[in-house]
Amino acid sequence: MMERLKSWFRQEKEKIRNIDTFRAKAEYIWQYYYLWIIGIVCAVSITGFVIYRYNTAIKENWFFITFTNTYADVGNDSGLWDGFVEYTGYDTTVKNVEFNNISFFDCAQGKMAGNEYYQMFVAHTDTGTLDAVTMEKQSLEALGSTGRLMDLNDERCASIMEKYGDRLVYSVPYDEEYSRDPVPVGIDISDSILMSEYSIYPESCVLGIGSQAQHIDVVEQFLDYIFEEAK
Repeated sequence: MMERLKSWFRQEKEKIRNIDTFRAKAEYIWQYYYLWIIGIVCAVSITGFVIYRYNTAIKENWFFITFTNTYADVGNDSGLWDGFVEYTGYDTTVKNVEFNNISFFDCAQGKMAGNEYYQMFVAHTDTGTLDAVTMEKQSLEALGSTGRLMDLNDERCASIMEKYGDRLVYSVPYDEEYSRDPVPVGIDISDSILMSEYSIYPESCVLGIGSQAQHIDVVEQFLDYIFEEAK
């Protein structure tokens, strides 16, 4: 196979060498190899674009929140997103404000094995990417039992607890070594704009903080925003 290709290449090279003028050579090459030329140009262009995007894409976040199990318009570039970015003043050309509203899983319904959305949630949580998540009350209570939501008694949540400690939602951990008593893992935000303006869920809405969250201060800003806008 390689020998035949080499033989064909030598023949074509000799044929082009024997064409008299440069213009005639160019016309011959274009006529017989234009598809190859277009394919190579496209491949080089796509490769260059992918490399450029990889090197210039913003990889860090100001804040990352997942709104699970909803079709409400609360994702990136939504009115909610625009309002929060304006409220905080974060420059989204420097870091991302990520509002993920494409995630569907419910630990209250049973095992999550094979659920791609849940596996992505776990990955975001365990790597510290996810800062907060919203669910209906029963769903968040079930999720909180898995240990992937922060215990709001953590000293890093002291300011949030001072403001919103009368809204706590509890879960009993599966890990009895951690606690056999209910642990605060969520904040009831059912009277925020997520419900009154965006109707994100039918009955209740609770926010939990990821167990490895990096931006707890921004979670507090988000809570302040959704309640201040509800007044």
